[in-house]
Amino acid sequence: MNLPLAIFLLSAKIYSVSTIDLIYEKAKTLPGKLQSEALGFVEYLDRRRAAQAEAGEWQRLSRATQAMPAAQRITDADIAAEIAAYRAGK
Repeated sequence: MNLPLAIFLLSAKIYSVSTIDLIYEKAKTLPGKLQSEALGFVEYLDRRRAAQAEAGEWQRLSRATQAMPAAQRITDADIAAEIAAYRAGK
């Protein structure tokens, strides 16, 4: 760890600097190519967070759909018959 960063980290503890400030200060010291790589990683984290949120929404929708009375009465045989009828063009 270089001395300016160590001093900054110590001051961060004293002044309660946010994580975003720490990331910013560290990123400023990187060469341009590594800054671009760091930005790519942050964008990846954002996409991953969004995907997790979307997956959670789909899970909630699935549970709500399965809890509906009509869905509870459908059997595997009903589904198979529906598929067979569709395939037969009915």
